[in-house]
Amino acid sequence: MKLLLITGGSHPYEETTPVLTGFLEAAGHSVTVSDSADELTTEAVKSFDSIVLNTRRRDDDNNNFTVPQRDGLKSFVESGGGLVSLHISPDSAPDWPEMKKLTGGGWVSGTSWHPPFGKMTVSVSNPDHALAAGVTEFETEDECYCGLDIQPGIDVFLSGVVEDEEKPLGWSSTYGSGKVANIALGHAGVSQSHPSFQRLVLNAVDYVNA
Repeated sequence: MKLLLITGGSHPYEETTPVLTGFLEAAGHSVTVSDSADELTTEAVKSFDSIVLNTRRRDDDNNNFTVPQRDGLKSFVESGGGLVSLHISPDSAPDWPEMKKLTGGGWVSGTSWHPPFGKMTVSVSNPDHALAAGVTEFETEDECYCGLDIQPGIDVFLSGVVEDEEKPLGWSSTYGSGKVANIALGHAGVSQSHPSFQRLVLNAVDYVNA
């Protein structure tokens, strides 16, 4: 697959994006890494099979999606392009309600929270989901997101437990003609180096392009 990987923002992307790029390319995918997201505003975006978001784009980082970029992302997915959203990416463009509709939900600044980064258990709540293929319960070092904006109609397949309550960590959805996979894991380099995280992302790329 030909992938556009949009990165950058106030997270350790200097750790995670090289890891992400590395295992995607090792699996045979062609990856174009973009800090600018300018590809969203040109005809070049149509040459990609899917967009992978490993980013947090906001005014306070001086990298918010511009209106033309928002239009380009929306049009790409709506017309059938695949979208894979990782970790805090849905918190991009917080003034744009369509962002959460695109990703099926996710982190909301000032509302969402997580226990301290560290060891956590990730459970497969729907082992029959295509995104869960080859993945069983695993322990990792990451953040278990809580208090997310969860959009109606998503199909949750991955979860964690905080304070005895199950928290959705992975889901699929659709937007227009496009298929979407959101995985709320992947904070740090060690998180994205975990074999189960990598399998989830590779499954996601296949899923949104199927």
